[in-house]
Amino acid sequence: MAWERSGQVTVTYKVRLYEKYLDWILETKKLYNQVLKVYYELLLKDLTLFHLSNHNLLRELEICTVGTKEMKQQGKIQNSPLSAFPKLPMYFRRAAINHAISMARSYQGRYQHWKEQKIILPPPTKTEKFHVDPIFYKGMYRNFTTDSIELKLYNGTGWTWRKFRYTGRNFPVCATILSPTIHIQEKQVWLHIPLSFPVYDTRKIQERFQTEEYFLAVYFPANNCMAAGVVLNKDGKQLDCCYFKGGNELKQKREVVLRQIKKIQESRNEKGTKAEDRLYKKIENLNMLYAHKISRQLVTFCEEKQIKLIVMPTYEKGLDFNKLAYLKTGKFDWQGRKIMRLLRYKALQKGIATTTVRAIHISDICSQCGEKIKKYNPGFSPKIRYFGGCLFTCSCGNKGNSALNAARNIGLRFLRYSNLDGLYYITNDKCP
Repeated sequence: MAWERSGQVTVTYKVRLYEKYLDWILETKKLYNQVLKVYYELLLKDLTLFHLSNHNLLRELEICTVGTKEMKQQGKIQNSPLSAFPKLPMYFRRAAINHAISMARSYQGRYQHWKEQKIILPPPTKTEKFHVDPIFYKGMYRNFTTDSIELKLYNGTGWTWRKFRYTGRNFPVCATILSPTIHIQEKQVWLHIPLSFPVYDTRKIQERFQTEEYFLAVYFPANNCMAAGVVLNKDGKQLDCCYFKGGNELKQKREVVLRQIKKIQESRNEKGTKAEDRLYKKIENLNMLYAHKISRQLVTFCEEKQIKLIVMPTYEKGLDFNKLAYLKTGKFDWQGRKIMRLLRYKALQKGIATTTVRAIHISDICSQCGEKIKKYNPGFSPKIRYFGGCLFTCSCGNKGNSALNAARNIGLRFLRYSNLDGLYYITNDKCP
């Protein structure tokens, strides 16, 4: 349609390479980090280069270290910083240069911010140890099929092509494959492959409301209901609702794993510690699985109802519940935070915009009168004020599901504070 704006979104797919011996991959990663360190130090020695664009900066670094054909013929390239290394493929070298440019610009930006700030803090430190994963540009891989790929690796004496079989998700036909990255995790090798998806609708929120009359407001309670949403129109009238369960099922599966961890802790030894880490990793995967599941169900619901806008609450950045050290404390971060992170990019892939409103008094006030509500669970008296229940009552006579009430408050807050007739709230903006 004429009003639609096209764009792109990048999503990273992870596939596992079948490689029993990691010698060549480790040698390639070691060489990549050594070359990266050389260019990183060159950039920080001459800060005047930062005014150049990335393309011109890459060209300047190549001239300084490799030279041009004329410079090679005249013998002007002597004592090059790369003379200690074997002959480097062009795309391998350029990947290291681009990586060094991004790291050097990041350091320079943090250093300038430190100089301008008034609070006395220690200055940012330069990177000394490099352990980054090598990026394979198009000249470093070939014959990328549905189950195998050939990579150009350094075996300690020279460069050679090696074929790897892999397993993972199938790549969509509409996606464009970008430069993959090798990630080594213990004895497993993973290939992180960015895929660029076309997005055919990137309109701003105020543009969407010129042709569309409703949106989805969603709330994420911390109980069996992992997401509850209501469909509202511009007047705040509820048209539909959705309710996605799975919290109790996730909790039961985590408790089974926690009991296994407890047994291991009672007879702790070296092997037991590794087994414990594997079980905590299993909890990570469970959390990710249900976060992906609920976010995907929300996007599917929007597609079925032809909804082009999702409104969510915003919260301060919390701990990442997928961190192993945090999981070992026996606590689990709120699942809704991860669902919202995944929902943003999944919705964008389908041309659905997302925005947020402040989460102030969205779960403890009535969506009709604005007074305090009383929450309770089935079987308990509604006269007792209880803010952890799944049902609620209000003095105005309104009652029902507390999660849907919170979702209605989110939608009404969005309508109250967003100027849809004006032109200042766009995708992923935050309302007051």
